[in-house]
Amino acid sequence: MDNPFAKPHYLEKLGLKEPPYSTNPDERYLFLTDIHQEAIHMCGSLITGREGAGLIVGEQGTGKTTIMRRLYSLMKSTGEYNIAIIETAEHCPTVFQLTKEILESFGEECVGRDTKTRIDQLKEYLLNSFREGKTCVLLIDEAQQMKGHILESLRGLLNFEDSVGGKMLQIILFAMPGINRKFRYAPSLRNRIVRTELRRMTQAEMESMLRWRFTQAGGVAFPFVPHALDYLYTVSKGNPRTVCGVAQVALEYAGPTGQPITPDVIDIVAHRRLLD
Repeated sequence: MDNPFAKPHYLEKLGLKEPPYSTNPDERYLFLTDIHQEAIHMCGSLITGREGAGLIVGEQGTGKTTIMRRLYSLMKSTGEYNIAIIETAEHCPTVFQLTKEILESFGEECVGRDTKTRIDQLKEYLLNSFREGKTCVLLIDEAQQMKGHILESLRGLLNFEDSVGGKMLQIILFAMPGINRKFRYAPSLRNRIVRTELRRMTQAEMESMLRWRFTQAGGVAFPFVPHALDYLYTVSKGNPRTVCGVAQVALEYAGPTGQPITPDVIDIVAHRRLLD
């Protein structure tokens, strides 16, 4: 019996150093379509201009979390930013808990036992960071999980401004389209936020992504035949995570034998990977 924890045979067969189509967020494998580049540039412009709040919205699997990690890495490498990340917004059902999450993510010990004290502590932290020449950035993933009144409370945090009107806290939300309903209860924030929507891939983008990720992982002879790519696009409907999920299982299925990946292989693994 093969060791299930050993290096998969298909990797050596295809010259790969690691699985090329893992669906785990990994910025090394972030393939930037035009809309992904637009989202990153929008955030960069908003943050450097100290303009306040931005929103990247997209269906599950369109790359929101990976973009968040790319932004974090880009900012961290400069040493000019203090960055807080809330990875699961449902952990902040009240302003009291939200401010604690923000402070602790910035590396501060939350000492306040009431909401006002915590907000005052956060304001003091932002002011001290500004005096040190640091820009404070809050990244919130799965923001569609936040209640409407919590979203509206973020607008209050944007009121902290420096002497020339720049925001002391820059906030970027990453959310599925369900957040749009929540903004009915957060009209002040909705009117202040800059938005970019991630769409599904075109077939040309999908093919470019698959080839690029295969090469990124060390592969040389791309194993998908053209008609298999056509069928993969049909079954995945251009959703990047679904594309990668099916492509990865296809490699594991066909790779050990060295056979090319055909539409029949895509059909077999799609039924294993996808739920009708």
